[in-house]
Amino acid sequence: MPRKTPIRKRKRKKPKSAPASHQILRKARRSAVKSELHEGQQLIGGTLLGTGFVQEADPRDGDFPLGAVVGGVDDPRSKEKVWQLPNHLLNQGSTNSCVGHACAHFILAAPRMVQTVDAIALWHRAQEIDEFANNEGTNQGTSVRAGFKVLRERNLITSDYRWANNADEALRFILTRGPVVVGSKWYPGMGQPTNGVMRLSGSAGSMGHAYLLFGFSPDQDAFLVANSWGLTFGIDGCAFLPYDALDQLIEEDGVVCSAIEE
Repeated sequence: MPRKTPIRKRKRKKPKSAPASHQILRKARRSAVKSELHEGQQLIGGTLLGTGFVQEADPRDGDFPLGAVVGGVDDPRSKEKVWQLPNHLLNQGSTNSCVGHACAHFILAAPRMVQTVDAIALWHRAQEIDEFANNEGTNQGTSVRAGFKVLRERNLITSDYRWANNADEALRFILTRGPVVVGSKWYPGMGQPTNGVMRLSGSAGSMGHAYLLFGFSPDQDAFLVANSWGLTFGIDGCAFLPYDALDQLIEEDGVVCSAIEE
């Protein structure tokens, strides 16, 4: 019998290694679209972030001065103080819920150190009772005053909340009693601290921002700030606000609020 010629199998070509960027994959990508910014939002480093502080002046706030409950301190700007923060700072993302987050940080930090607080729930409830009509259920901001009303409504504070007239009163309170919540204009230089230091540079937007002051550094002559923009902000989510900058922010209708621990 004649020999059968063996059928030779063709060797398959090995697939070429795909480069890191391949033409067929690039076809799936959409063209870059500029993010639409709504009131109070900022785009920083490609991340959309919210603010959310608005407040109407109320002369009745003057009946509750923070200066009346601060302790005596000699040369306060030479003193260091740090109140402990929660293990993980909260992140408001693109929502304009800074008041809810700043008030939550106030309750989560020392000396209170409550274990859990729902910052978004605080924000929504504050919108329901604040001084602005038709604010409920929107992504608009709210006032620090409404935030503290909610804290008292929920028995998270048991005393009256009080207001500082200047940076000196705020510092003396921080040194002797506890942290304070600030609601102020928010300058671009505050949102992008240089070496951890917030500057009142650039043009402030129409909506302000609320944040916690939890201490003071005499070396920096600055307050310690806990923000609610995640760990990429400043130094691990915190920054320094110069003493004189706080005075200017208060003069520009900013507010500093706190409540004493009974």
